[in-house]
Amino acid sequence: TTWLQNILYNLVGQPDGPIEKLPISVPWLQSVEVSLEEIEEKKGPRVFKTHDYWSWLPEKIKDTARIIYCYRNPKDQAVSYYHHIKTLTQFYYGDRCKDMKFDKYFDEIYTRKEVAEFGLWEDHVVEWLEQKDRKNIHFLTYEDLKEDTEREVQKIAEFLGLSLSEDLMSSVLFNSSFDHMQQNDKLNYSWITNARDGFIRKGKVGGWKEFLNSEQEAYFDGPIRKVEAAGGKVRCEI
Repeated sequence: TTWLQNILYNLVGQPDGPIEKLPISVPWLQSVEVSLEEIEEKKGPRVFKTHDYWSWLPEKIKDTARIIYCYRNPKDQAVSYYHHIKTLTQFYYGDRCKDMKFDKYFDEIYTRKEVAEFGLWEDHVVEWLEQKDRKNIHFLTYEDLKEDTEREVQKIAEFLGLSLSEDLMSSVLFNSSFDHMQQNDKLNYSWITNARDGFIRKGKVGGWKEFLNSEQEAYFDGPIRKVEAAGGKVRCEI
């Protein structure tokens, strides 16, 4: 979502000016960094971020907002979330996560619906896919975005009804490139992590191979089948 936040804010023309901090320019719907008054004063088109389930969204947003739902293959998502909670211990499960091994995390947090922050991956994705016929929701996968960013940015622009010049496309692609985001202190959350590679880590597809054992890999067969049965697309490699 951090990558998509940056893509979208640049794509709509940076309505509030150049980014000072990404979560200020593109706040969470439940933001604690930006007040309601500041959100109301933002120039349109406004871009917001959320990890919510479809059922959690305000009814007005469901009908009036243009929504882009991006999901990642669950194997890489599991690894990404592992590093996420180890980096941002103050926001999640505390210092006990700093030295937590992946196997312990997988058994005690990731695969436990009542413990993982947003429940199980497949529940979240399937609930959103049930809305796939809505004209105001655009679905894309992290893997598609990684495979051909320009192609997917073009699709997003068409969904939003935006004209996309060659110069704007070049600007969006540069400003949302992995190297640029990792090294840019306005985008990389270094004000929290105190490290440029702490939050924006690798940005690759297939990193799960370095972490999952055969039993953990097999665990995902069921969740992937559920998402595919709901009309989703899941690629764990590209």
